[in-house]
Amino acid sequence: MAALQHFNPGTIVEWRLEQSPDRPEYIFNYVFWSFKLAIDGFVHCRPIISIDGTHVYGKYDIKLLIAVAVYVNGLIFPLAFTICANESEETWTLFLNHLKQHVVKQRSGICLISGRHCGILSSIRHLPEWMEPYAYHRYCVRHLKANFQKKYHDKALNDLMWMAATEH
Repeated sequence: MAALQHFNPGTIVEWRLEQSPDRPEYIFNYVFWSFKLAIDGFVHCRPIISIDGTHVYGKYDIKLLIAVAVYVNGLIFPLAFTICANESEETWTLFLNHLKQHVVKQRSGICLISGRHCGILSSIRHLPEWMEPYAYHRYCVRHLKANFQKKYHDKALNDLMWMAATEH
């Protein structure tokens, strides 16, 4: 992270470490980062932010939280990232707080799109800056479609649902 900040001046990095009561070492819990170019570029994006989390497979069982926006020409614009020990209300709250503080700043009227992860939903309920009229929370259509397909196995019905959901 120090190298990221050194070679990308203005990049924001926020750490969260916990000290074990029986050991002198600190234990990694959470790191948030956003590149200066993403922070500066967000003002040119549509007021829509999508957030999601995913597993990072490998030696450590960790999660990656991501926030992306849509640039004026319709391309995905990465805004911020977090590596954390788990997806929980606590980690989503930290992520959303840092996203608001460092990227969104004073911009209001943001539409926040997410899945229905209980950590996300609980965080949004407890963070006034992500509630109406400052921000509007909506569910991801792709997640809704996946749930719809589990219940209704009719391809024609699923196609109609997708057409309706993606209509401008």
